[in-house]
Amino acid sequence: MTNPTPTEAEASEAPAEQEVEHKARPGHKDKGTIVTTAFGEKMSGGLADIADGDS
Repeated sequence: MTNPTPTEAEASEAPAEQEVEHKARPGHKDKGTIVTTAFGEKMSGGLADIADGDS
């Protein structure tokens, strides 16, 4: 029987394809990236720029 909980070494390895999520910020061009809203929802950076007046 295998251990269902990951070992410390397995838990510390981050997936190579993991995206770093950035919060949308006024005064900062976010176009071309995926950002998170104030509520933690993912949003296109281009839409975030329009929403916060950066375009």
